[in-house]
Amino acid sequence: MGQDEPTQLHARLDAYAAWIRDLREGRSAAPPAIEGEDPLARLGRELQLLSEAITRRENELRRLSRIVHSAGQEILVEDVLESIFRGFAGIIPYDRIGCAFLTADGARLTSYWSHSLMGPMRINKGYSQRMAGSSLQQVFRTGQPRILNDLEAYLAEHPGSNATARIVAEGGRSSLTCPLFVDGQPTGVLFFTSRERNTYQDIHQATFLQIADQVSVLINKSRLFQELVDKNRYLQQQAEQLQEEASRDPLTGVLNRRAFMLTLERHLQAHAASGQPLGLIMADIDHFKAINDTLGHAAGDRALCEFTRRVGALLRPNDYLGRYGGEEFLLLIDATRREELPAIAERFRRAVAESPFDLGGTERPVTASFGVASASDMGEAPDELVARADRALYAAKAAGRDRCVLADEAGADEAGAD
Repeated sequence: MGQDEPTQLHARLDAYAAWIRDLREGRSAAPPAIEGEDPLARLGRELQLLSEAITRRENELRRLSRIVHSAGQEILVEDVLESIFRGFAGIIPYDRIGCAFLTADGARLTSYWSHSLMGPMRINKGYSQRMAGSSLQQVFRTGQPRILNDLEAYLAEHPGSNATARIVAEGGRSSLTCPLFVDGQPTGVLFFTSRERNTYQDIHQATFLQIADQVSVLINKSRLFQELVDKNRYLQQQAEQLQEEASRDPLTGVLNRRAFMLTLERHLQAHAASGQPLGLIMADIDHFKAINDTLGHAAGDRALCEFTRRVGALLRPNDYLGRYGGEEFLLLIDATRREELPAIAERFRRAVAESPFDLGGTERPVTASFGVASASDMGEAPDELVARADRALYAAKAAGRDRCVLADEAGADEAGAD
């Protein structure tokens, strides 16, 4: 060995030591020049490869952290899963991600969400399979992600696997099945699927396991919030349904008196603010007492229902029909000028009188009288407008029934269409 060789060896070792120290302390440093094939050169190349692997791993961990952070900004479970779908690109290969949850008793696994870049999905939300006898039981027992790198071969060995058959039909050829646990208890599964065979390696299992707990907690927390949102939405729908039922006449289904008067009050306020015309029609079935007395109350109920069906069929989207009491009804006619109201009332009258009513085995001609009033430009309370329509209705009855009478704005009544 020449005198310079120990010196060169020490210099090379010092260079490696300085480089490794920089890396250990977090400083970016280029590796020393590596030449030759001696053991020290081979060690240097291995150290360089190790450094590159550590750098890649650090970058991957930072990206995984960003994925978890980004998903954590979402609230609802589907938004969390969509964030995971976008974030994992380039870390774990996939063309499809699906998420399924266990039922409370652990007996079934039900698909909740999926996003695919393959063909039309054959496993959609709500698809469910029993856990008894499923290979997924082993996945939950081990807690380790499972790799199947040839789904067609797996299906040939397990022809009874309906879920695998569906994924293969979608175009999936390999899969990574990742169990989700919260507080040590299995809650569901995250499925990664690729359209290529032999896609998944041990590194992909390890990658998921690094953030498995965080992902599981995120998904579970957002799922619980989603359930709370869904329950609140259901309760709101129930409340709206109860409110709707409380506003309806139980026999005819039209607005009851209270609900109609509240609606009329709102429209009169809008009329006063905008000046948009508004009409009110009071209708009364002629000789209704005779129907009850001769045919019975069941026939009377049929008459009321048929009246509201015929009149209601002619209402426009912003018009309203309500039962004022007994055989009396009110119709709110929106955005209609005073001179147009008699023709509208006449259409209602003709619809009632055009053909006999079926009153339960007995057909009988039925007519109705109509009192028509237009909202005053001077402003008035709902009861005042109803009173004017009622006076016009009384005039129609006194004139022989089966007719329409228009009330003038001063309170007197004018003859309408016969």
